Amino acid sequence: MFLLNLVRENYDKLNTNDLRIYSFVVQNKNEVIDLNINELADRLGLSTSSIMTFTKKLGLEGYSELRYLVKWSEDESKTSFDDNEIEYIKNDINLTMTMMTSLDLSGLYEKISKAKNIFVVGNGYTQLNVADELKRNFLNVGKILNVIDEPTDYDSYVDIIESGDVLFALSFSGENKDLINFIKSIDKNVCIASITKLSNNTISHLSDYNMAFVTHEVFDFHQKMKISPISQFYLIIDFIILKYLSYIEGKNKKRI
Repeated sequence: MFLLNLVRENYDKLNTNDLRIYSFVVQNKNEVIDLNINELADRLGLSTSSIMTFTKKLGLEGYSELRYLVKWSEDESKTSFDDNEIEYIKNDINLTMTMMTSLDLSGLYEKISKAKNIFVVGNGYTQLNVADELKRNFLNVGKILNVIDEPTDYDSYVDIIESGDVLFALSFSGENKDLINFIKSIDKNVCIASITKLSNNTISHLSDYNMAFVTHEVFDFHQKMKISPISQFYLIIDFIILKYLSYIEGKNKKRI
């Protein structure tokens, strides 16, 4: 069984700490296979008993079996459609929202409220649609987002984006080379907030804040057409604006 399937099947048993462990393991697979349980606990600021409890909830014998599963997981590509996919996608969405709820994004919202300029960059048709929707959402609260929609414009924006600005980076895989090079080239004091799928990807590691969503490959038609649901992109940007409104409301109440 794959780790994601185990998490889906036991979702109702998992708490916030369990999902933190799962998220870290998925995003740092190469590192986790070399960490002992004490080292992983230190990295997460949790107790070893919390990690052991997580493995037991998944039906594993212990941490060693978890590491084995991470190391030897097969390719998850599918060549046939599973009739349970609707249920799996629902669980992916639930996992995504639970992880988003557990994130502390107050630092990001403070930077957004103070930023002189906010930018959003994406690669691909879906990401650019999400960028436009994020721009529309923030326009409703008086914040203007500048959409960078052409890779050929990246070089010109290197000198435009300044210290204290915020850049939203949208990438499904988190491995788009042009986008990675662009992020690496801008001012180090720019706040990078990325939205990617939950995985061990380069863009998430380059970001100050990574908002990851859970998705999976539904179908691989003769290895020619891969389908992965991406509605979670829109869930996350809705979450961002709603939590930003909550942040602003909280600040206003403190002034009264």
